[in-house]
Amino acid sequence: MTYALRKLIAFVFLGGMFWFIYQDLGNLDKPWFMHALGLIAVLFAFFWLLIPMVVVWVRIRSRVAQNRKRYEEWLAAGGAAGTCGRGGRNVRLALGPDERVRFHEKGTLYIDRESEEYSAPGSRDRPVGRPSDVAFPGWRRDCRVAQRVHCYFTDRRVAFAGKGLDVSIPFPELGQASATPGGMVFEARRVGRPSRFAFTFRNPLVSADVLRFAMESRPLARGGGGVV
Repeated sequence: MTYALRKLIAFVFLGGMFWFIYQDLGNLDKPWFMHALGLIAVLFAFFWLLIPMVVVWVRIRSRVAQNRKRYEEWLAAGGAAGTCGRGGRNVRLALGPDERVRFHEKGTLYIDRESEEYSAPGSRDRPVGRPSDVAFPGWRRDCRVAQRVHCYFTDRRVAFAGKGLDVSIPFPELGQASATPGGMVFEARRVGRPSRFAFTFRNPLVSADVLRFAMESRPLARGGGGVV
């Protein structure tokens, strides 16, 4: 979003400067004209640097407040205990013996480009992008993007399934799973460099609570990671 806003600001200001100069070519040698161009350049730098940051900050605040309100309504309706178990319909995931789906949602998955161990077939050809500054503040790294895949929380793992994509993180390998304004960031701990994933959820506070409930429901999962 910040990138798009800055492109728009640059287009407006540079186009305005070109029009301003073209309309008054005879004044190019006059001091007041140079001062006017300098003022426009200063205003451009101010808007280019500040306005996108302000817009992103306002949208983050709005998203956080909305999540909190809906999360409190969800808690009042029963919370994780009432939600778990509803996600078992039309499952596009191969389940193990006695494995149950606790939660299911569809969204956008971002996979760290360096997480080759979790690559899906043809993943090198997948589009590369950067998670939204509003949904995932502070994550500046480019990622492989798997558009609109399914995320499942079972009583054993976190899994992402889609066309040509099958990523599974057993609870013992799940590091920190943190909620952000627009989704959750997962970390898979294996030998070598940890792998990171970001997934968009309608309400990450609800998703984090359900994941915590699913992990605590099995003794094997305790100590395997944490949800913050």
